[in-house]
Amino acid sequence: MNYFLNFINSDAHFSYVFSSYCIVFLILLLIFMFSLIKTKKLEKEYTVLSKNEEKK
Repeated sequence: MNYFLNFINSDAHFSYVFSSYCIVFLILLLIFMFSLIKTKKLEKEYTVLSKNEEKK
């Protein structure tokens, strides 16, 4: 654990640590956005299907 903390606090590796965290947060943001878009699309499809079912 001390080795990891020294690695994170080291100025020589700051750019690597910062870039890796940025990449991870970017990937998480993309996953969240795609999930949100897909959820909205499925909700819209569900409302259309439920309206069609009510008409029958």
